[in-house]
Amino acid sequence: MMIPILPETAWREFRSAPKARGQNHTTHQALIVDASGQEHKCFVKASPQGYPMAFAEGMAWLVADALNLPRPKFAALLVLPVQKLRQCMPLDQHWHSISQVLAFCSATVEGKHVTSPWQWLARLRAAQAFKREDVAKIAAFDMWVENQDRHTGNFLRTKAGEYIPIDNEFILYTLVWVASGFSCAHNSLRAQAQSLLKPAGYTKFEVSMMLASKEHQPAFMKATPALQQFIFAMVADPFRATATATAILPFLGQRAHPDWLANELGLIS
Repeated sequence: MMIPILPETAWREFRSAPKARGQNHTTHQALIVDASGQEHKCFVKASPQGYPMAFAEGMAWLVADALNLPRPKFAALLVLPVQKLRQCMPLDQHWHSISQVLAFCSATVEGKHVTSPWQWLARLRAAQAFKREDVAKIAAFDMWVENQDRHTGNFLRTKAGEYIPIDNEFILYTLVWVASGFSCAHNSLRAQAQSLLKPAGYTKFEVSMMLASKEHQPAFMKATPALQQFIFAMVADPFRATATATAILPFLGQRAHPDWLANELGLIS
C-alpha cells in the first residue's frame, strides 16, 4: 500500500501543541482529511528542506505495514502550510521564511509512554515491556531497517496492552542520514533490554528477536513495489531516484534474509 502524499488543503484544523516541546518544535495535533474525505486526528511533524525525516518516516511506515507491525491506523505525508501553523503555535526563528514544507502525519494513538518521572516506576514498566514478544518484534524491525534511535520514550502501550512504535525517522541511518550529513546518538531496545533484564531474560529477548526476523523476508518482498514507487515519488530527479532505490532496496533485502539477524545476534538460527 502506497503512503498518500496530501496537499496543504488536507490540513484542516489545528488541535493542540504538546505540553513538553521536544527537539522538533513543529510537532502538533491537527485534523487531517485524506483523499476520500475521511477525517483523521493526527500528530504532525515537519522538518526543514534537506532534512530526510519525512522520507525516512514514509519508508518506515511502508515496511511496518508489510510486516504488520503494530502502528497508527493512518499515516500520510503532507504539504504543511507553515504560515497557518505559525498563527496557532510559536515556531523557531528558522521557520519564519518558510511557507510550505513536507511533513509526516500519523493518527493519534491512545496509549501511554513506558517512561515515568519516578525512576523506579519507569524501570518496572520497561522491564515488563521487554518481556513481551511484540517489543522484541519492534527491536528486530529496528535492526533490520537500521534505526539509530529507539528507546522506551518512543513506543506506547495501548489500553489493550499492545506496544506501538512511534518516531521511526532515524531508519536507514547510514544510507540516508549519514549520507545527508546528519548524525545522532545511538539508542536501541536491544541495549536497553540488556541493561534491564537478567541474563536469562535477555537471552529470551534476543531469541524472540531472531524468531521475529523470520517474517522480514516475505514482508520485504511484499513492500518492495510500494517502496520503489515511494522513492520515485519523493526524489524528483529520476537518475537520483534510481540510485537511491539501487542503494536502499538491496540493503533492506540483504538484512531481511532469515539468517541475517541471527548472525548479528550471535545466535544459531
